[in-house]
Amino acid sequence: MIRPNWHILNRRRFFPVAVLTAAALLAVWGGASLLSGLSISEKDLFNKAFANTMACPSYRYSVEVRQGARDTVTLVEGARAEFNRIHIRGSMQKSRMEFIQIDDTTYMKDPWSDRWFTLKGNALVQSELFIMEFNPMGLLKIKDTGEIKRLGGEKVNGKKTVVLEMRPVIANPFLEQRYTDFKYKVWVDPGENLIRRALVQARLPGGAEGMAVEVKFWDFNGKININPPENFFSPKHQLP
Repeated sequence: MIRPNWHILNRRRFFPVAVLTAAALLAVWGGASLLSGLSISEKDLFNKAFANTMACPSYRYSVEVRQGARDTVTLVEGARAEFNRIHIRGSMQKSRMEFIQIDDTTYMKDPWSDRWFTLKGNALVQSELFIMEFNPMGLLKIKDTGEIKRLGGEKVNGKKTVVLEMRPVIANPFLEQRYTDFKYKVWVDPGENLIRRALVQARLPGGAEGMAVEVKFWDFNGKININPPENFFSPKHQLP
């Protein structure tokens, strides 16, 4: 009687199972190749994350601006929804502030009376004074990334990210006129192609420490409702 070779039979059974298991692991951990630098360049990684983040209809964010890279002059949290609705609150120059922007109308909260005033048009949102608070992604608009270094991986709010460092040519006239020698660190989530955090540092034209801006993003594509405040002055009482 010929006895079956159980070793060979088990190996035959094991081989297809092992192949399927390996394929499943590769599918699950496919994003890990991004972290190891085997499947995408640093420039492509940043560009894809930037484009995808810009395309998100809603997200929450925080902005901290330090002058001289030490003293915090701005600290705000904000939310964007439907591309045309923004709500920010926090402090600037040690003064409380809160704004809601819906289409072409801005609602500004008076920090002393807690009453809301309206301002027609987008002048405030587009002004240089609030360029980083209303549109933090504007900080990351770049003409040329230059050389990008990959510094490794870190977690941001529990998400695995790749840390990129660059000295780009920026596309922000307001900042270009006031600062020089820009240095960027960007935390990119390669699994979702999103920017989770960014740190922008720059010097004054004379070489002294200028500013440091840290931006964090979360709750992408979340359900965010931004509506006009209830107790605001009607347009006929709007500020000039």
